[in-house]
Amino acid sequence: MGDATKRPLHIPPWQIPYLEKHRIFELFHELARELIIQQPNDHVLFLKQILFNAARSRDTSRLIILCSPKIDCLEIARAIAGVTNQNIITESSLVTYSGHSNLENSGVRAKYTARLVRRDNAYENGWILVDCIRNKKDAKALIKLGILPTHVIHFIPSFLPSLTELLYCHVPIEWPGYRRNIMALRDVFKSVLSEVFIQQRTLQDIVIECVEILTIKPAKYAIKPRVLILGPRGCGRKTQAKLLSQGLNLVHVDFERLICEAWMSESELGKRLRSCKNDVCLHSELLAEVIHKRVLEEDCIEHGWVLTGFPFSKKDFEYLDSIYTPPNRVIFLECELSVCKERLLHRKVNVDTGSVTNIKEHPEAEKLKQMKTHPKDNKEFIDAELLYYCENYDDLKNYCGATAHCVNSEQPGRAIYETIVAIIIRAPSPSVPRRPFLEETVSTVSLDTCCCSPVPSQVLDCYSTKL
Repeated sequence: MGDATKRPLHIPPWQIPYLEKHRIFELFHELARELIIQQPNDHVLFLKQILFNAARSRDTSRLIILCSPKIDCLEIARAIAGVTNQNIITESSLVTYSGHSNLENSGVRAKYTARLVRRDNAYENGWILVDCIRNKKDAKALIKLGILPTHVIHFIPSFLPSLTELLYCHVPIEWPGYRRNIMALRDVFKSVLSEVFIQQRTLQDIVIECVEILTIKPAKYAIKPRVLILGPRGCGRKTQAKLLSQGLNLVHVDFERLICEAWMSESELGKRLRSCKNDVCLHSELLAEVIHKRVLEEDCIEHGWVLTGFPFSKKDFEYLDSIYTPPNRVIFLECELSVCKERLLHRKVNVDTGSVTNIKEHPEAEKLKQMKTHPKDNKEFIDAELLYYCENYDDLKNYCGATAHCVNSEQPGRAIYETIVAIIIRAPSPSVPRRPFLEETVSTVSLDTCCCSPVPSQVLDCYSTKL
């Protein structure tokens, strides 16, 4: 028998969403960090005492500002704190708190800084350090005490020489010393460093960029992406799903294809779908069960997945959130309906290969290949689907809340793909988790009667045409 303590830890896939939803991984990361830094004699008592503060500090931003003496960093910090409610700690704060006018010693400076950032309101709101770190020695002393920033922003003015400039001709007399210190600090904090170029920008524009940077945090643990892409038909959902499948090795779960396969199968689920009074069953619970069965297969669990074509409504989404492994990334592709409609009306299918081509962008394709319009791409079907999406859009967005991300899908396809990848690989933003069925109870599906969602007949015709 092997040693059980040496076996790899295996968490069942249906338990992982609970840990992600309530951000348990981040909480344990904070607890472990404080435990290693403080090294208490009674670690159990320490964990009990620190648990509340760790729960508060896991979502806070801890910011260090680096900049040139010619920039008023304090003014920028105050403007950022006005939005984020963070505590600002400056050189004068250290002098006032310590009672010493001279804090040249890096160890002493770091000790008083550590006390300030560990106060209750700093734990809860986060902090911004301005002019507290003079050189690499100060930074290392601070890190040694466990004061680790989540972000470091370097403000770069346009009127200074480039930091890569090694020749000191025609530069201010203080430039060589400043460059040595700032380059050393950038190297110490390189894993969390961001640059903001001042140029001729207003304070408001600079603050907006900084606040956006503070909302982006690197992931503390690896997750299997479970991506849901929503948007009006013609916005490029399947195109992006295929790119994600190629680039990140995700499994593309195409709902339209999946429902056709399930409807034609001889399984119990297939019989329940065919027993519906409509030609195509669009009962929310049954549709979610079709997806549930697919995403629990080995390839989806091992690689992650990206879902397109479902849900249609808030009720559908609530059933989707009730499966064992619901989406952990929700992305809305925003696109003008007129643009979507134009894309759909100008696309044709190669009858030999099945490939889709936009004949407006490639007019020569009609002459070289046998192209046909897909039955689902007629104007009546398109108008019905776009209208149905618009009717449910607000409910879907409100239900998702801050867990959803919006991406402009009118930009080039590569830019859309890179934006989606960035959303997937970074840590999820702190937000209230989605809570399905707060307003109603979950119903069960009867084999005898199937009460489908109130889907317009034209939308139903789209699926019956495909079948």
